[in-house]
Amino acid sequence: MARTGLWKVKSGAFAGWRDGDQLYDSRGCHVGYFMGNVAYTTQGDYVGEIHRDDWIGKKEGVVHGVGGITCSLASLALAPYPDRVGLAAAGWSDPGF
Repeated sequence: MARTGLWKVKSGAFAGWRDGDQLYDSRGCHVGYFMGNVAYTTQGDYVGEIHRDDWIGKKEGVVHGVGGITCSLASLALAPYPDRVGLAAAGWSDPGF
């Protein structure tokens, strides 16, 4: 899987990147990983999930188990992408990273 920019569902703010199964914030810092389309912090806490291709958010009312613990990786030297207009996605909120 190629590196993909991610935007927060509600606000449209640039969130960071998905690089394979790894999650990086908008500054290029490694903040977590994906198990399928669900994202977890490096400590295994639920972050959010992919809504549509390059949008990430938290599904309201859905409980996710804790993911497996993984180590933190090195940061990436990347410039953030511009923000977008958020989606009118009922039942979704922005992830907390």
